[in-house]
Amino acid sequence: MKTKRFWITGVVVTLVLAGFVSLFASASPDGLESVLLTGCETADGEITGGTCVLQAAGEHEIGGAFADYGMSFLDNEILGASLAGILGVVLTLGVATGFFWLLSRGKKKEHA
Repeated sequence: MKTKRFWITGVVVTLVLAGFVSLFASASPDGLESVLLTGCETADGEITGGTCVLQAAGEHEIGGAFADYGMSFLDNEILGASLAGILGVVLTLGVATGFFWLLSRGKKKEHA
């Protein structure tokens, strides 16, 4: 029973973090994006000159419902970001659970 309560608490905390706390994340470029912007002159996130790796970057090639940490079909940016975080957690947990369930179905060693 303790293990079940532990897992449920972990899932609830993860969903709260993904759906609510993530809304307070900084909009500033992260480490990778900062490195890719090295050598460029920027104004409000727009590249205005210089030479950097991000100048060759285009729009999202695949796009999709979760592009730019939001939901492309929702007009509300806050709701979209929150829902994207929650659905991302649910999908990740679902895929991981299915994967580990398949692994556990493998032949178990018989102990004599």
